[in-house]
Amino acid sequence: MKITTLTISRKGQTLMPLDWRKQNTLTQGGSCNAFCLEDGALLIVPVKPPDKDQLKKLLAAVKPVKPPKDWKERVEKVLKDVRQ
Repeated sequence: MKITTLTISRKGQTLMPLDWRKQNTLTQGGSCNAFCLEDGALLIVPVKPPDKDQLKKLLAAVKPVKPPKDWKERVEKVLKDVRQ
């Protein structure tokens, strides 16, 4: 394991080590979950998008919902309110 010093900007931004970003396919950026541990340490875990099988299961679990009969009127009302 390599030890790397991270600098944190005034805005709270930091640059993660390139080796770690490559290992976690984050070279183009991405999302991570950060967990503050009781001893003051920070655990950073990349958020991985679901693979094809997980995505199929998620989509299969979604039940279609029939929109209400007055959906057009509702949309028009919201658009009217937003445009005012």
